[in-house]
Amino acid sequence: MVSVKQHLLLTTLLFTAGITQAETVTLELLNGDSLTGTIVEELSNGQDKVLDHPQLGRLTISASSLKPKSEPSAWKTSISAGLIGNEKDGHSSLSTSLSAESKYTKDKNILLLKAGLNTNQSQDKGEPLEIKTQKGLAEFRYDYMLNENLGIYSLADYNYDGKNNAGVHSVLSGFGIGTPLIQNDTTVFTLSLGPSMQWTNGGSQCGKDPYCGNTYAGAVLISDLSWKPNKHFKLELNNKLSTAFTPTLKPGNSFIAKLKVYPSIYSKLFTSLQYTSTYQSMSTPELNNSASMQLGTEF
Repeated sequence: MVSVKQHLLLTTLLFTAGITQAETVTLELLNGDSLTGTIVEELSNGQDKVLDHPQLGRLTISASSLKPKSEPSAWKTSISAGLIGNEKDGHSSLSTSLSAESKYTKDKNILLLKAGLNTNQSQDKGEPLEIKTQKGLAEFRYDYMLNENLGIYSLADYNYDGKNNAGVHSVLSGFGIGTPLIQNDTTVFTLSLGPSMQWTNGGSQCGKDPYCGNTYAGAVLISDLSWKPNKHFKLELNNKLSTAFTPTLKPGNSFIAKLKVYPSIYSKLFTSLQYTSTYQSMSTPELNNSASMQLGTEF
């Protein structure tokens, strides 16, 4: 006669086995088909999967016919461009903008590459072409995460402004430490701080400018915010506050705000509105702002 304790033990084992068998999975095959059912664990092994299919019954599927699970790419890239033209009564204008960004993330390594171009030109009837805006930028940054809350970085930023009288070319390079103050599914906010070197050169008045053509040690504080509350919107803010140790402290600041709108969650296409404000006390003029609207894609 089976005792009460043995009966309870047998019931528990059968119930546990039933839970194991009841797990529903979807298997992707190499030919593109998929099969959904419950895995029979006690009959499955490393070579074959045994699946109970609700319509086809029990199937034995070779592991070699299963599609390997794809790992997400370490690279994420976005490219966007904008073009605005106008012509009226002999007056014409054309504005172009281009932005590209590529980010590599794997293990403890993060590599960020950026490039941008912004131009604006106009021409009145019978007058020569006038270049009003001629800007470009390139950015390199590498981070190595020591742990979840602390990393070290190196960076090099190049900015070009063809309309500057002094400081057409400017370079900011440095290294330091960075920490993610906020890091969750919707928001990433990081701060970075370290020593830097700054150099400016070029322009019709460069020879008369006391800073143009020279290199100065300094420091830089960088803040980055990425906020994506849902699949349709993404806000990116980047600010670099720098100072150069000349006989007097010479500050500089670069602020970029970008709002991306994704009309469809099933597409990588987006529209973006970008605002850039650059202040550099070692260039002439010191302040320069621009805004652009672009259409882009991510891959």
